[in-house]
Amino acid sequence: MKKSTKRFTSVLLAASLVASCFAGCSGGTAASESASSGSNVIATQTTSFNEDERVKNSKKDHFAKFKEPVTLTAMTGIAPNQTSTNYENSKWSKLLKEKFNINIKYVNLAVSGDEYDQKVALMMSSGEMPDLVNLNLSQLTQAQQAGLLADMTAPYYDYVSQQAYSAMTADGKNPFKAATFEGKLYGIPWVNPYLETCHALFYNAALCKKLGLKAPTSWADFEKMIYTFAKTDVDGDGKTSNNYGIGLTKYLWDTGFEATSLANAMGAYPNAWIVKNGSVVYGSVQPEMKQVLTKLHQYYKDGLIDPEFVNKTFDQEGKLVATKQLSAMFGAQWAGLMADNCMESFYENSKNKDSEDWEVAAIPSYKGGSSKPIVYDESNTWICASTNCKHPEAATIICNYMHYMGQGPQAQGPDGHPELKIDYATWSDLWNNDTYRIYSPETEHANISRWDHWTEALKQGDQADTTWIDNNYLAMDQYYQMKDFQKYGSQMVGKHNDKLNKTYTLTDAAWQFTYRLCGQTFMYAEQSKKDNDLVYDVQGSFVSDTQVEKGAALHDYELQTFTKMITGQADINGFDSFVKQWNSMGGEQITKEMNTYYKSKQG
Repeated sequence: MKKSTKRFTSVLLAASLVASCFAGCSGGTAASESASSGSNVIATQTTSFNEDERVKNSKKDHFAKFKEPVTLTAMTGIAPNQTSTNYENSKWSKLLKEKFNINIKYVNLAVSGDEYDQKVALMMSSGEMPDLVNLNLSQLTQAQQAGLLADMTAPYYDYVSQQAYSAMTADGKNPFKAATFEGKLYGIPWVNPYLETCHALFYNAALCKKLGLKAPTSWADFEKMIYTFAKTDVDGDGKTSNNYGIGLTKYLWDTGFEATSLANAMGAYPNAWIVKNGSVVYGSVQPEMKQVLTKLHQYYKDGLIDPEFVNKTFDQEGKLVATKQLSAMFGAQWAGLMADNCMESFYENSKNKDSEDWEVAAIPSYKGGSSKPIVYDESNTWICASTNCKHPEAATIICNYMHYMGQGPQAQGPDGHPELKIDYATWSDLWNNDTYRIYSPETEHANISRWDHWTEALKQGDQADTTWIDNNYLAMDQYYQMKDFQKYGSQMVGKHNDKLNKTYTLTDAAWQFTYRLCGQTFMYAEQSKKDNDLVYDVQGSFVSDTQVEKGAALHDYELQTFTKMITGQADINGFDSFVKQWNSMGGEQITKEMNTYYKSKQG
């Protein structure tokens, strides 16, 4: 039961499809890392070798070009408007052929989601696998048990570059453990770092200043702010009844306009599996949630929450930001860039753009001190090689190249491979205009590292040493735009940046107004990690047998019950009855399965 209803449902459907083709195979035998609620440290499982040392001591050429052309069939999920031709004729495909003698031949491509999952299930039931294929954890588990996947231990750990490996394990090794069976790795994860799932408080700082409010560093400050926002005619339409203090959607535990962060502030962890007193528990049914629901009901009754939230999606609620009816929300680092481009629209629609200012703040703690936000392992795809693949190490070379192309230094080429350097204009066209590739993990962006460098350089201004930035095109691409926005604000529109060969538009200014909030969220997440203030969801991509059968119904039951409690249609004192019913509907059995899985993976 993850943060997003849509993501959770798709996982269940995929798992159900695969399970139907492999009746009798038990899923969920993959390894896991987790966290102790006392220390919040991600645990690791021991293996038969030291991965770090093996990578460090490897003598393999991480960017080796095959002497003879190697043709690999490959399968991946695509967007509805894409075809295999897009992929086979892509600039990435041509580069892999030119630089490494790797010729990718795409087969059985299908639209991501149900269509792709059905093709994967049919492919596995027939025993026919392409050389490379992207699978979710349930699919990977079933394919491994059916003997369809190649052992990727040596092809990965002996060939992976230190750059790629460091990025992929910066938040621990859970995605690798999930794909490891009896000490052998069967898939290279598309790693989505824990830190990038950290949520924070977004608020209209200019409005706070105008109203004489303090920055929300305490719970008292936070509540004073959201109550004042709700009672102020922010949008200037002559009434306050359509202005709100805090955003919320019908999914409650969304990636933006969510109640998860407010619950975290009160020591509760809904929609997450955490370790409590040595056992894995589901946060939504813990006693702490009753206080959270009481608080949300109070906010709803007092007019701080949009009464239409019960019908609204992320995008629909986001329109309230664009129209200045909503001035605070909790969300992930990219929340303002999504939700129908709400923050960019807010900026573009403002008459006095350079007087506007939204900021990010730490989630305030209800009891004082620092709050402990939840973070998730959302790595849910692995690139796998079939047992018929003659060169599974090619997947690792592709992994290395994608990390290099995102992390740089593209201006110099990887260590020992100056022939792989690329000029900025060519890179920019490739990186920004071509998405047709077999492997694209979030770690290739090195977001935290870039923001660390950007933040320091922006502080130093014109005296900053930008050598690292100038040699890393993804860093350079954004840095000079951020610098110009910092210097000119909306007046950057129409100015030409010679280094980027770019003339700025209003869209560029609006992007920078919003994108800086991503950096503030990343810095909050990074500091929370240093302070040992993060709480880790331990489920990852694991879906238990009972979750496949009953998880969606339990998820719906939770949302319906909690929504009624928030709006006053149900008595919050009925929370204990909800917990009892949740357990009887399958929750108790899922909890047992989750604990069995968790305990079996501790090394």
